[in-house]
Amino acid sequence: MLTRPWLVQGPKGYDLLFKINPYSLYATREEALEAARALLAKERLDQDERVGRNKAPVLLSEEDRARFLLLLERGKALLPLDRYALLGEVAEVEERLLFRAPFADPKNALKSLEGRRVRLHATPLNDPEAESRLLAEGTLAVDPEGIAVGSLRLAVPPETPIEGLALEEAFFVLEGSRYYLYALEPG
Repeated sequence: MLTRPWLVQGPKGYDLLFKINPYSLYATREEALEAARALLAKERLDQDERVGRNKAPVLLSEEDRARFLLLLERGKALLPLDRYALLGEVAEVEERLLFRAPFADPKNALKSLEGRRVRLHATPLNDPEAESRLLAEGTLAVDPEGIAVGSLRLAVPPETPIEGLALEEAFFVLEGSRYYLYALEPG
């Protein structure tokens, strides 16, 4: 099972703006709903790194939370919130495993993002409370020595493990930081 609560922009369109753990897989529907309840009980919802911070209100009233969870228990929920909406779904899905390959492997996830507009973020490895920091935004270039996003260049050793989902995202660890790349446009 997969729970996918999203805060989305509206009413002119439903561009994804915030996400709550969209890749969480659970063995049962009940576990998925419990995870959604726990996430919605938090004071603030997690924002999608691809969009940026502070782009929309993230606080829900108790009434909004209760109404959303009631709808979510039926499988899918769309709750209008002034200019925004919270969208969620609990559905059976086929589990997608992250693909892992060294940087030197031409099938690594970075290669699937090459030539696309991406955001590059970094988070310190030894600080679980640290905020992700936006390093660059632009077209991704990959060569044997590393990557470039916009004007930022980052050397990546050939043996560095690259993990990710093709055409969506990639991440890897270098020198005490975890780097994340997010596609800014669909593949």
